Amino acid sequence: MTKPVLTEAPVIRRPTAVRPRTKRPAEPHKPGERSRVGLFFVAPLVLILLALVGFPTVASLWYSFTNVTVGSPGTFVGLANYIALFGDQAFIDAVSNLVLIIGVSLLIKFLLGLTVASLLNRPMRARGIWRAIVILPWAMPGFVAFMGWKLMFESRAGALNQVLGWFHLHVDFLASPELARMSVVMATVWRGFPFWVIGILAAMQTIPKELYEAAEMDGAGPWRRFTNITWPGIRATVSVVAVLSAIWTTNGFENVWLITQGGPSSATMTFPVLSYLDLTNFQLGSASAAAMITLPLFVLLILWLGRTGGKEYK
Repeated sequence: MTKPVLTEAPVIRRPTAVRPRTKRPAEPHKPGERSRVGLFFVAPLVLILLALVGFPTVASLWYSFTNVTVGSPGTFVGLANYIALFGDQAFIDAVSNLVLIIGVSLLIKFLLGLTVASLLNRPMRARGIWRAIVILPWAMPGFVAFMGWKLMFESRAGALNQVLGWFHLHVDFLASPELARMSVVMATVWRGFPFWVIGILAAMQTIPKELYEAAEMDGAGPWRRFTNITWPGIRATVSVVAVLSAIWTTNGFENVWLITQGGPSSATMTFPVLSYLDLTNFQLGSASAAAMITLPLFVLLILWLGRTGGKEYK
């Protein structure tokens, strides 16, 4: 008999689990490395702003405390230019006109911009063409826009008096202080309201339509939909637009000078026109004081916008 051949049982090896390779944690940046890189990229813009904005602002602020004139370095006079400015009747008229023009024009711009933006936000034919037409007053040069209004308000051959002549009427819009202020406000509103339309329309388009559909299903009327959905969605944008529009209106020169030159009898006087008149007399010190008088107001508006607007967008 032959002995059976004993063979070894095959060894079954269990597959070993493959450990995933773990990446080494990135080395932390040094504390000042990122800030230095950021400063490197921001430095050119900061230098340009300092050269184009910072230096003229500081120079004008210094001139406002001196009696410098064209051709004469002048001396330091402290607050003498501001004291003389506060006692000038043209300055008092400029303050009242600032409140009137800004208050009335901002209110009308807001109401007109909100109305037009609401219409353009609805589906309609040729909506793009209508949007382009609305932007035209803001897109055209200021000189062209306000000279057009000047020609319309002209006493003899103006377009408005030509129309009124059909009814045997005649109005000298630029001779009366009240009508002159109204004329400046009308031209300012016409020129600036498209900016409000653009801002409010852009904010409206970010509001989800599902919110309106849900509110309509719940029985909410147009006023409740506006107060609970539309206004919270556009409030931050309206704040930004209002501050920018107020600053531009305060610094506006063409809207007053091309139409009324600050008259009649300083009835439409503003700070830019007052500064320009001093500059034409080569009084750089008093002209700088008239230009710098609104700087604290702008700083407060910007700080307020930074605090309130930042919270809204968060």
